[in-house]
Amino acid sequence: MLRVQLSELQDLQRFARDRDVETCASGLISRAGARDGQQVLVVRELREVPSDAYSDRSHVSASLKPSFCTHLANAAKKTKSGILLAHTHVGPQALQGFSSTDDRGEIPLKSYFEGRLPGKPLLASVVTADSFHFRNLGAEPVESVTLVGRDLITSVPCRHPIGETYERQVRAFGQDGQARLSALTIAIVGLGGTGSVVAQQLAHLGVRRFVLIDPDLVETTNLSRLVGANHSEIGEPKVETAARQIKQINPEAQCASVRGDIVDQSVAAEVISADFIFCCTDSMASRAVLNQIAYQYFIPCVDMGVGIGARDGDVEYIAGRVQMLSPGLPCLVCTGKLDYEQVRREMLTEEQRKADPYVSGAVVHQPAVISLNSTVSSAAVTMFLSAVAGIPSAARMLNYDGKLGTMKAVSMVPRSGCIACSQALGQGDGWDLPIRRWR
Repeated sequence: MLRVQLSELQDLQRFARDRDVETCASGLISRAGARDGQQVLVVRELREVPSDAYSDRSHVSASLKPSFCTHLANAAKKTKSGILLAHTHVGPQALQGFSSTDDRGEIPLKSYFEGRLPGKPLLASVVTADSFHFRNLGAEPVESVTLVGRDLITSVPCRHPIGETYERQVRAFGQDGQARLSALTIAIVGLGGTGSVVAQQLAHLGVRRFVLIDPDLVETTNLSRLVGANHSEIGEPKVETAARQIKQINPEAQCASVRGDIVDQSVAAEVISADFIFCCTDSMASRAVLNQIAYQYFIPCVDMGVGIGARDGDVEYIAGRVQMLSPGLPCLVCTGKLDYEQVRREMLTEEQRKADPYVSGAVVHQPAVISLNSTVSSAAVTMFLSAVAGIPSAARMLNYDGKLGTMKAVSMVPRSGCIACSQALGQGDGWDLPIRRWR
């Protein structure tokens, strides 16, 4: 299974469309966990090779100099990475796939790179103006490829028929959009006021595979805003309440329920198998973890939050925020949404918290209202539908002002050199996550 940054592949598709000679590109490959028993790989730094790297270049073929291959092997060895070699097929009648020339050319490349990078993943790709093809270098094709960026484009097949239950949705985003929803595995981290709404809506939309993560139990004070919960469930894990609600809506849904905190190593590992994540927590530490997973593992995440400022019964402000975290989009560090002192405090164990002179007092619970949670959660789910099912909504960051009754799209660019969405980008298992490792 392979994940590739959407914008980088689109650059190659543009070269295939606009140029009359083939273009080569190279990228580095990291291992990034597993999904359904298969190794997941991510491609980073997929870049056009320099013009002086070619030994031959025409409209039907392109070859690289041995010196460039040596340079590429050295770069991969230094970072303990594998290699992707890509090239375009140009013109309106371009061959959609690998040619016999490609087959012959990959034989010496495979031999050379296997010798220099034993045991590392080695892949090849052909890109045309409107298609892409990946395979193990000189061998069998890669069956599942996901392109990740502002949108999520996946070749993971849907193995379930689309029944009449979703007929009205199919009218909105078509059979293909509905099939993509049914094929995805969605992780929801936090099953409280916003997460319970997200779970309900995704179940109605036809998502079939869920990873549900939350450490808490249902309490009496949750019942005013926890969708799907009732008095008989007080004291039960929130993940079980959410799973029960999902299965009531869709009995065929599969729910992996994890009662735990995403900042712990064993729990964070559970979301790596997902295709998409919803961050529905009110913890800075959990946001920091999910923010980095989105870029490090190429798993898009929609983060959301709702805040109500009230004093002596008077509401001073109602604010909501929805932001998609994905390669090519600014992360929570870029947008200044992470308080690292709070992250540090939330990462402490109970014993460390008691011993820390800078941590004092109990947690102060903030106001929460189900309708406001639902407004922001619905905006988050619609953003998800835009990214995966083709709903025509361009916004990837929204600010909600409840007092004015407005939802405003915000545009920002990633910060150059950002540790989360630049330095950790595509590093997969080769980069440490900001998690607790001693539990």
